[in-house]
Amino acid sequence: MDLFQPVNTLALRTRKRSRLPHLLISICVALLYSFGVLNGLEHKLMDLRFNSYAHTTTTDSVLVGIDSKSLRELNKWPWRRSLHADLLRKLTASGARRIVLDIDLSSSSTPLDDSDLAAAIRDADGKIVLPVFKQRIMRDKKSLSYTEPLAIFAQHAQTASVNIQAEADSLVRRYNRVEPWNGGLVPALATQLLGLLPDYFDPFYLDYSLRQETIPYLSYVDILNGQYNEGEIKGRTVFVGATAVELGDMLPVPVLGSLPGSLVQILAYESLKAGRAIERTSPLWSLISIFLLSVFLGPRISAWSWRRGFCVTLGAIGLVYAAATALQAAAPLSADISPLLLVLTLSYVWSLIQQIDIQSLGLFRQHMAAVHNRALMSSVVSESFDGIIITKSSGEIRFANPAACSLLGVDMDELTTNNISRFLQVDITEETESFENSMTGSQAQVLVKSAPVEVRTAGGSRIPAEYSVTVVPLVLGQSPFEVRTDNRSAYIYTLHDIREIQKVATLLREAHDQLEIKVKQRTIQLEQARDEAEAANRLKSQLLTTMSHELRTPLTSIIGSLRLVKEGVIGTVAGDARDLVGVAWKNSVQLAKLVNDIIDTERFEAQEQKLQLERLNLAVLVGDGIDLNNGFAKEYQVTIVADGIVADAYVLGDRDRLLQVLANLLSNAIKFSPVDGAVGVTLKRSELGFRVAVSNAGEAIPLEIRGTIFDKFVRGNNTDNRNVGGAGLGLAISQAIIVEHGGQIDFTTSDEKGTTFFFDLPKP
Repeated sequence: MDLFQPVNTLALRTRKRSRLPHLLISICVALLYSFGVLNGLEHKLMDLRFNSYAHTTTTDSVLVGIDSKSLRELNKWPWRRSLHADLLRKLTASGARRIVLDIDLSSSSTPLDDSDLAAAIRDADGKIVLPVFKQRIMRDKKSLSYTEPLAIFAQHAQTASVNIQAEADSLVRRYNRVEPWNGGLVPALATQLLGLLPDYFDPFYLDYSLRQETIPYLSYVDILNGQYNEGEIKGRTVFVGATAVELGDMLPVPVLGSLPGSLVQILAYESLKAGRAIERTSPLWSLISIFLLSVFLGPRISAWSWRRGFCVTLGAIGLVYAAATALQAAAPLSADISPLLLVLTLSYVWSLIQQIDIQSLGLFRQHMAAVHNRALMSSVVSESFDGIIITKSSGEIRFANPAACSLLGVDMDELTTNNISRFLQVDITEETESFENSMTGSQAQVLVKSAPVEVRTAGGSRIPAEYSVTVVPLVLGQSPFEVRTDNRSAYIYTLHDIREIQKVATLLREAHDQLEIKVKQRTIQLEQARDEAEAANRLKSQLLTTMSHELRTPLTSIIGSLRLVKEGVIGTVAGDARDLVGVAWKNSVQLAKLVNDIIDTERFEAQEQKLQLERLNLAVLVGDGIDLNNGFAKEYQVTIVADGIVADAYVLGDRDRLLQVLANLLSNAIKFSPVDGAVGVTLKRSELGFRVAVSNAGEAIPLEIRGTIFDKFVRGNNTDNRNVGGAGLGLAISQAIIVEHGGQIDFTTSDEKGTTFFFDLPKP
């Protein structure tokens, strides 16, 4: 945008107003998000993403389940602890790397069984991990009960917390890395098995995209009976826990419905081990995103149509969801997109509300415009001087204005029961058929325009009038409520009473005839005057030409004789007589120049002057002209200065006539230059071709003669009272010569001193 362009403040205010609702939406969503109201929605979105992809486990875990089969075959519950001891010995012998015995050992059994299990744990050499857990006391909800294995079991085993807490929706989603325990911390089972101190203690989300069917499963009783492959145990972490539903250790989880507690512990361990411990993205990212959406996309959605807005909103939601799914599948990150989706949805809902308001306003305006138009049209039709009749295509009259009723001599009620054919004998069948065959829209069409007709009134009289017919198609509507099956048309007849017009036309024809007679008489008089003027002008031209020719011969003899006397060729003349002879010779020369100028003027006006064109170099011509006028300049104590002369200025011209133009311009400049002044001459290139300019520093040309300076017998100012001579024909002749060459001549002058005359000639 142009930084110097004026700012449209109204547009800026409108833009701010359009963004304000979307900013308010983003603020409200941000508050809901910050206070955790959207956590439930975020969890549902996370669950949907778990269903969109799948990961396999690390194959490091094996689940040994206390299942229904084991309960049925062993036929007693709770089992003797010696069975657990046998199980541990078999697992240890099979090469298990770790054994998690997810069974409550906080109370004593028989001394023999307890000793047997303790010995099995001791023989496992630290591979056994036993659970600890805490729970609230039923009678005192603020107090906690800590449950640990008996010391006889715990002294040779590792312990870890198996506490799992459900979310507000009662589903297990997160897993604690460590658990507070009597003022300290105890590692959770998955953390203990991983064997690494966590970088931070925040809980993580379990990755329910891990395929639990890929976790090897063995029945408790099959291990006791030796019905298993040791390869399934060797080098792996074995989880021993209840999987039978009747034992009650089932936890509600997303995606999968419910899982045994031991299997949830395996998923937690596998999530950590596979690097799939899912964390949610920073809230700051979501807040920035919803702000950007509200500023940039929200107003655009409001500006678009509801269809385009819906498509864009749906596409944006799909794009955001797909991006979050791809991120969660590629990395252990769950993007919080619920604020973004909510902002997009609310922005679109707001745009719908705005469009509904706009449509309501538009409908209101259309309704009011229709009301006003009906009132206006009713007023126009009622007050019209012309009669207006509206009929059906059959000719049945449906409406007539007061002027039509007055013209036909019938009131409105009686008129609407008649057909138009009663009053007008017109046939528009051909025009109607042509229109109906070509009708493609709702555009009105004129069938008849200003045709003469005789109107028959109700009283039987006939009135001369002009009529026009316009047909307006009433096309079928697009609404489902339209019940018509065929298009209809309304015919509008306009009747104009021309009785007064005919009277005025008769008067105008009579006046026109009289005016034509007077115009013819005046034309004859003007033609006679023109002929007399042309004859007088020809007589004047012949007289001037004859006088000029008659004067030129004796003047030539007089000038030659006076020059011989002045120069003393025929003898010496006394001083006073010599001066008088000089004056006579000078005046004779001026008179001869005047005669020549008059003859040239007449020839140019009569288009009898023919140019002798040849290729000329204006630079040489200007030099010759200056040389020819240097003597004249010395008489007036003026210097001619040539400056800026283009060397190769070739044109097609008449040398003598162009020298005549240059002599006229130089002589005028010299005569009107101050004593000891200078006349400048330049020759430069111009748009037309070449420009010759002659300038002086004399008095400016008076304002009153600047517009007529090139007319005949117009002379410049003579403020220094010197005898500048001339009859005012030089510039007129110069203009005629230059125009005949296809050029142009003009001048520039200042308000005080200095004038420049110039002429342009085209290149050959």
